[in-house]
Amino acid sequence: MKLTIGTVCATLILAVSTANAWTFTYRNSAGTPSVASNGDNNKQCTSITHAAGQTFEWDRGFWSDCCVSLYTNRACNGDPAGYSCSDWKKAASVTLLSYKVTNC
Repeated sequence: MKLTIGTVCATLILAVSTANAWTFTYRNSAGTPSVASNGDNNKQCTSITHAAGQTFEWDRGFWSDCCVSLYTNRACNGDPAGYSCSDWKKAASVTLLSYKVTNC
């Protein structure tokens, strides 16, 4: 395959745009993963059902400053059950019912 300047530029643009995108993956009680959302912007409180004992994954993107807050209620009220501004993979100690993304 012959590489052109256009192909190289398109590849670099795609790489930079996906490097900023965050991804949050949660799992139900059977362990089935769902990608809740991904993007490069803040996200308001979003309802999920992530079972205790299952692993969640937060990937904030290479150049992103986004942070995730995880809650045990559906309204993102009170103190979060978890919070991270770094990539994070962990088995939840409690059932998580909502999340929000800030600081993007």
